[in-house]
Amino acid sequence: MAGGKLSPRQKMINMMYLVLTAMLALNVSKDILKALTKLDESLETTISTVDAKNQDSYDALRNAASKKESAKPAYQKSQKVKQVTSELFTYIEELKDTLVGVSGGWEDPEKTIPKALDNKSKPLNFLVAEAGPKKATELKEKIEAFRAEMIKLADNDPAIKANIEKVFSTEKEMEGDKEVSWEQASFGEYPLGAILPFLTDIQARVRNSEAELLNLLIKSIDAGTVKFNKVDAMVIAPSSYVTQGDVYEARVFLAAYDDTQDPQMTIQDANGNNIELDRIENGQGFLKIPATGVGQRTWGGTITIKQTDGEKQYNIPQQTFTVAPPSVVISPSKMNVLYRGVDNPLEIGVPGVEPSKVRVSGRGVKQVRPGEYIADVTNISGTKEIDISVSVEETDAEGKTTTRNVGKKTFRIKGLPPAVGTIYKRNGGLLSKSAVANATVEASFEDFVFDLPLTVTKFEVSIPGSPPERVTGNKMPSSLKAKIQKLRPGETVTIRNIQAKAVGNPRVKVDRVASISIDVN
Repeated sequence: MAGGKLSPRQKMINMMYLVLTAMLALNVSKDILKALTKLDESLETTISTVDAKNQDSYDALRNAASKKESAKPAYQKSQKVKQVTSELFTYIEELKDTLVGVSGGWEDPEKTIPKALDNKSKPLNFLVAEAGPKKATELKEKIEAFRAEMIKLADNDPAIKANIEKVFSTEKEMEGDKEVSWEQASFGEYPLGAILPFLTDIQARVRNSEAELLNLLIKSIDAGTVKFNKVDAMVIAPSSYVTQGDVYEARVFLAAYDDTQDPQMTIQDANGNNIELDRIENGQGFLKIPATGVGQRTWGGTITIKQTDGEKQYNIPQQTFTVAPPSVVISPSKMNVLYRGVDNPLEIGVPGVEPSKVRVSGRGVKQVRPGEYIADVTNISGTKEIDISVSVEETDAEGKTTTRNVGKKTFRIKGLPPAVGTIYKRNGGLLSKSAVANATVEASFEDFVFDLPLTVTKFEVSIPGSPPERVTGNKMPSSLKAKIQKLRPGETVTIRNIQAKAVGNPRVKVDRVASISIDVN
C-alpha cells in the first residue's frame, strides 16, 4: 500500500488504513471498533471529493468533443473508463452491504454502524472459507479483470500501468516464512470493522485510477487547462481525545492541489497565536500540538495556494480537541448498591467531556450540580435493580446536536441495615443498677456508610420476677427504676422491641432494632 508513484490522495488513504490496521493489532474493544468507522467515513468523504472532480473531467471531455472532432475518440474512451470503474465500484458497494447483512445487519436505519464490528467468523466464512461462497476470490477475479482493462484503456502508458499493477496487486503475500493467498492475507484475520474500510480503500483506488486515466485523456486532446471549481480544506486527526503529556496530531490539506507546489498554511490557536506546522508534504500539513494543559483546545487557520488567476485562500474549519489528565477507573462491582430512604450521592463523568455535556438517566436519579447527582430509590418497587445510563451531547461542524450513548451501570437496591440498641454506647456487658436505671436508650446504624441519627420512641423492659413493661420515650420510668434497684447482682435486664425513627428524615424506615442485654452488679 506504500511506495511507487501514488497520487497524494492515495497516499493519504493508505496512511489512514495503516492507522486502522495498527489499532486493530492492539485487540481494541468493540467501542473503539465503532469509533474506527469514522476512518471509513473519511475515506467515503475523500471518494466523494475525487468523484466530483472526475465528473468535472467527464464534462470537460464532453465539451471538448462537442467542439472539435479530434476530441471525440478521447471522449468515447472516457465513457468506457466510466463503465469499467462503475462496475467494480458498484460491485464492492453491494459486497459491503451483503457482508454486513450476513454478519448481523445494521444498528440504525441509516446504515452507518454495523451491529457486529468485532465479528470474525461470519466474514471469514462469507469471503474466504472453502465451504462458503468465497466472495474474496470473486472480488480478486473482478479486480484482475479491472486492472487489465484499465491498462488497455491507458494504451499501456508506463507510469499508469506501473501504478495500477501495484495498487491493484492480487499477488500472494508472505506472513513470516509462510506464503498465503491475497484473499487470506486481506480478509482471513480481520473482523468486520477492519474489512469494511479495506473494501472502501479499494473503491478509493478505483476512483483515483479513474482520475489518472481521465487526466491522460484530457492531456491527449490538449485540454489540460480544465480547472476544478471547488477546493475543500480538510483535516484528519487520528483522535480528538488525548491525555495530558501526550501530543495531539492532525493532517491539514486541500482535497485537490497542485503537486508542483506546496501550499502556504497558517495555523492559529483560539487566542490568535501562530502554531508552527511540523512539515508540509504533498500538499498536506502535519500538525503537532503538545498537550500541556487540561481542557478543550481550539485551532484553525487558512491555506493559500497559487493558481493561474492569482492566489486563492481557503479557511480551515475550526477544530477542537480535549486534553484530559491520565485517569484510571476502579469499580468494586459487588458494592454497586443504592439504599432506600436516603439520597445516594453519585459522581458521574466521561473522560474528555465537559460535565455540562454529560446526560444521566435512571429511575430516581437527578442532578444537583454538573458532575454530581443523587439517587433516591425509596419508592421504587417491583425490582431489586436499576440501570443508570450515561450519554454525551455532541455538536457537529454544521451545528447539529446529537446524543451518543457511552454506557450504563446496574445498581442493586437494598434496604437499610438493622439498627443496634445501646445504653452508654453498649448493648451488653455488666453495669451498676444505678447506671441501668438512669440510662438513655439509644439506637444507631453501626458501621454504615451514611450518617443517619436515630431517636428511640418506644421500648420494652424485661426484669426477672416482673412482667415485661412497655415504655414510651427513651428513658426508664420511676416504676422501673425501683424494680431495677431491687435486683440481685448477676441478674439480667433486657431492653427489647425497641422502636426508633430517623431525625429529620421521614423516608428512613427503621424496621428492627437489636435488643440490649445488661447484667447488673
